[in-house]
Amino acid sequence: MYSTIFLHLADVSLDISHFSLVLFILSGWYMPRLRKAHLVVAICTGISWLIFSQGNGVGNCILTDLHYRILRMLGETNLPETYTQYTFERITGIMLQKDTSFILTRSIWLISLILSSALLIRDHMRGGKYSAGNKSTMPAG
Repeated sequence: MYSTIFLHLADVSLDISHFSLVLFILSGWYMPRLRKAHLVVAICTGISWLIFSQGNGVGNCILTDLHYRILRMLGETNLPETYTQYTFERITGIMLQKDTSFILTRSIWLISLILSSALLIRDHMRGGKYSAGNKSTMPAG
C-alpha cells in the first residue's frame, strides 16, 4: 500500500503542520499584519471542529483525523481522542483527561478568536490598516 518511509514523512509533516497551526492560533492575533489571516484560520478551525463532530459538537480538526489515519497505518493503537492529549502525553508523558483537553483547547481558541476580532475592530475604528505601526495617520509637526 504505502511505504513506511512515506508514512513516517507524513507523520513528521503533520506534526510540524499541526504544531505550527496551534502556535499560529495561539499567537497570530498579536501580529497586526497577520490578524485577518489569523481570524480566518481560527474560524475555519472552529468550523472544522463542528463539521467533524459527528453530531456531538466536539470533533477533531481535519489535521487530527488525517494524522491519526497515518499513525494507525504505522501500527499505532490506543490513540487518545484529541490532538492536545496526544501532544501533551508525547511531551510530558502525562495523559490529560478528554474533558480537560477539550476545555483547555476550546478556551484558548475562544480567547484567541476574541482577541483577534477585538483588535481588528479596534484597528478598523482607528482608521489605520495596521494602527500599531502606522505613522501616516499621525499629524505632521
